[in-house]
Amino acid sequence: MGRKEKIRTLSFSALIRKEGINPYLDPPLGTGKELLASRSLGVGRGREGGVIPVEVHLDGQPFQANLMPLGPQRTQAAPGKHQGKRVRVILKLDLKPRVEPMNPGLASELKKDPKARAVFEDLSPSHQKELKRYLNHLKSPEALQRNVDKVMVYLRKSQARWFGKKKPER
Repeated sequence: MGRKEKIRTLSFSALIRKEGINPYLDPPLGTGKELLASRSLGVGRGREGGVIPVEVHLDGQPFQANLMPLGPQRTQAAPGKHQGKRVRVILKLDLKPRVEPMNPGLASELKKDPKARAVFEDLSPSHQKELKRYLNHLKSPEALQRNVDKVMVYLRKSQARWFGKKKPER
């Protein structure tokens, strides 16, 4: 019986920086390659770059982020952390699927409209996830209903756009 391989964890100290409104930090060079070094984990095979999902702990505060190849690889910093602050970072490859649940309001509307549901199902998984995530983070019931209505218009009308994106042709 084979030995179960442990997922690597990397620790370092980094300065939080900002680009526009987005906080980030620069991990040491080679961090992505080191996290992906375990080929038997089923990730990173034949892959040298691209977004790498990670579990991050900044000063002990855990959250999910992505290690991104933007020049030197970067990872998103936690909300509430201040630019210029030096933090203790622990990074670990995150192999758990990142699934965004279907918003109940959108699910109810899609159930009533098979054509809109078919358009939604034809969207790429990342596009579906973006719409679901947007709706799931709205606070008030009024804002949620208003935006569910906007999503449904986007799905029903061929020329409609959502945040500047056209949907694929059917």
